Amino acid sequence: MSIMSEPQIRILTSSDWQLYKSIRLQSLLDSPDSFGSTYAREVLLTDVEWRARLETSARTIDSLPLIVELNEEPVALAWGLIHQNSENLAHIYQMWVRPESRGQGIAKALLSQIVQWAHNSGCAEVALAVTTINESAMHLYLKSGFEPSGVTEELRAGSELRVQPLLLKLPGDPRNQSADR
Repeated sequence: MSIMSEPQIRILTSSDWQLYKSIRLQSLLDSPDSFGSTYAREVLLTDVEWRARLETSARTIDSLPLIVELNEEPVALAWGLIHQNSENLAHIYQMWVRPESRGQGIAKALLSQIVQWAHNSGCAEVALAVTTINESAMHLYLKSGFEPSGVTEELRAGSELRVQPLLLKLPGDPRNQSADR
């Protein structure tokens, strides 16, 4: 009898590039209608490009690339990102959970961790876009306080699928709270 461990969320580092590549490509194969990119496009990336995605210290962004492992196997991925030109706004990209691991609260845990990181980073809002046909993801985001923000857009150029931008307003900047005490 095998004992299931608890899912472990951890931050990906540049040394995890092969693990990241593997789970990212899995996500694109499993859920091609959920992402702006495609498997065909990303499978062509070089090892240097995969490594560079995780080497954010050299770029002018703040990021939180997360992976969830269960029994030492990757089962989920999500990426929080704050672009330099919009420091009050965090984005969530690449949210995906393996089909056999869905329904266990993993996506909710990832979402919570990114929202907390965004709040601690001083962001006022968190944005994401969800494919309108992905009812379970839409339900999760709406239940978590996200609200539709703007009109639907093409998933990617030429796609008939639409994505709905969603926005979550965060409470006040935690960096200013200590000054109020």
